[in-house]
Amino acid sequence: MKALYTAASGMNAQTHRLDNVANNLANVSTTAYKRSTTSFQDLFYEELSVGGGEGGTSATAQIGGGVQLGGVIRNHEGGSMIYTGDPLNAAIAGEGFFEVQNEAGETFYTRDGTFRANADGTLVTSQGYTVGGDINVNGYERVEIRPDGTVIGVEPDGSDTSLGQIQVAAFSNPTALEAMGGNLYRPSEKAGEPVAIELGQGGNELRGGHLEGSNVDVARELIEMIQAQRAYELTSKVVQAADETLQTAVNLRR
Repeated sequence: MKALYTAASGMNAQTHRLDNVANNLANVSTTAYKRSTTSFQDLFYEELSVGGGEGGTSATAQIGGGVQLGGVIRNHEGGSMIYTGDPLNAAIAGEGFFEVQNEAGETFYTRDGTFRANADGTLVTSQGYTVGGDINVNGYERVEIRPDGTVIGVEPDGSDTSLGQIQVAAFSNPTALEAMGGNLYRPSEKAGEPVAIELGQGGNELRGGHLEGSNVDVARELIEMIQAQRAYELTSKVVQAADETLQTAVNLRR
């Protein structure tokens, strides 16, 4: 009976929906995490003949085949700014991503500005990826990250030196970036080419001593979870009803 497969596809879809909600809630405290939402598509339709129509022509009806996961869409709205007081931390106010590189020279993108100095004094991410090429912060009384992305080293006498520039780039379709885990994204063809952002202009700037929080709304996720749970229960009842109908049909033949 087709109803069994159709309802089962609904249960499977709601399972994916719950998995996504669970991931969002698990990352409610993750720095710069971007919540994601699931989208679904109806499955192919079967055309059934339902007898004669007007003018003697046969009429048809379409019966759907259920639902499938269409995709997972990441919401890149900015999260709240959290003051940390660490001068090496930075948050992006506006659009864009920090450009970082691993030891192999591969470029990745992130909104996580939890930067630190490695053993050589080079500014790196928490995973050890270099930020802004080769910015060395050793030997200064303090370090400042300016709104335009310039990293400044301040001497004990108050004089300062420009140590380099933190690069930020934007994409025409950031939802198509490939999430790699560890708050990192990899560019893709669908995301478009990275475009360098001129910080300090158009509302885009860096805020030193801050980190961007997750944009997960707990109340919204709880509502989504309840809706998914109710939908799962309803489709499971359809499976039960279809099974009972089959049992009745089988008993009629005995």
